[in-house]
Amino acid sequence: MVSNRFVLAGAILAACPGRGPLEHPADPDRRQLPTGVALDPEGRVTDVGPFPLAALAAPEGDALVLLLNGFRTQGIQVVTAGSGQVRQTVEQPAAFIGMSFDWAGRRLYASGGNEDRIYVYDWRDGSARLVDSIALATKAPKAPGTRYPAGIGVSPDGTRLYVAENLADSLAVVDVASGRVTQRLPAGRYPYAVAVGPDGTVFVSAWGAAEVRAFRPDGAQLAPRGIVAVPRHPSALLLDQRGDRLYVASASTDRVAVVDTTSLRVTGELADPVPGGTGEGSTPNALALSPDDTRLYVAGADNNAVAVFDLASGTLLGRIPVGWYPTALVVRHDTLLVLNGKGRGSRPNGLDGPRPGASRSPGYTLEQLSGTLSVIPLAGLTPERFAARSTRAARANHWSPDT
Repeated sequence: MVSNRFVLAGAILAACPGRGPLEHPADPDRRQLPTGVALDPEGRVTDVGPFPLAALAAPEGDALVLLLNGFRTQGIQVVTAGSGQVRQTVEQPAAFIGMSFDWAGRRLYASGGNEDRIYVYDWRDGSARLVDSIALATKAPKAPGTRYPAGIGVSPDGTRLYVAENLADSLAVVDVASGRVTQRLPAGRYPYAVAVGPDGTVFVSAWGAAEVRAFRPDGAQLAPRGIVAVPRHPSALLLDQRGDRLYVASASTDRVAVVDTTSLRVTGELADPVPGGTGEGSTPNALALSPDDTRLYVAGADNNAVAVFDLASGTLLGRIPVGWYPTALVVRHDTLLVLNGKGRGSRPNGLDGPRPGASRSPGYTLEQLSGTLSVIPLAGLTPERFAARSTRAARANHWSPDT
């Protein structure tokens, strides 16, 4: 993953070429991006809110909760998993990647990014109601955040939150009942994602370094357990169902490290390089496992594709083309749900773009960007069908010599 700062910079640069996305006459989802590559997404594509960076399956199983991080809107959005229909949108003053349900599925916690807060939602009957917020620091209105909460985890008993404080290089332990920070531990440079195992072990990726830190429960607090060296710029973390393996996406080396959570050692790596490239450029930034833990799905943000790995052999089965800049993945039964942060594309700033003294305009590139949800059936994906989808992804990215 890249930060909001880099995301915004990338979006601005994407507006510089003199042409916008070109729609395919037979399929409006197939279009050329301002970056020069094309989209040829698999599955059904529906529109959602701007720049979703995180997604969770709702406890009822029929909905997804998205965390919106766009220029236009920040907050949460609830969509129907099958159709992609938007059910609810609740705005927050700010947001940034962190979102988690408690283990009972009754409370939803969302990062408040630059507001240095965690927003607390009551979850009932498939919808969210904002009921509280937890301050991580005292902040004056309009002042920049000093903590900038990112990833969020919940203790197995639901009494504590574990919050990666991205700008403070720390992991905050929050008592849910009182809303107070009871402990802070060093978590490396720019801590990003948080994963909590069934035994209460907490893992935090150090986004600005090349490590994952592990912490063990010690009563109501945490104690350092160890540091795992991983490829640089670790971002997304994902534990398997038993908590035996931790998958770590290395956003700037096109690799996913496989960590044994007992020994805290890297036991393997899964490679997703751009064909013929330098070992950088795919930007793996989101992970999901099949229900039986045999396949790993990896969002390649800059490939506009999802790589699929067979975990028994460690081989790349193929890539599935999706929308612009996939940022979050959920596997639901035999369906892959992909959130695409930049969605269908953007056009150059129009004549109604930003002007001195003006506030916002729909012609401004960052105002244009909206996310999409790709709903992709996984049943019957044979090696031949994987090959066909990989070929489409290669052509869309101009990896093939004939494109």
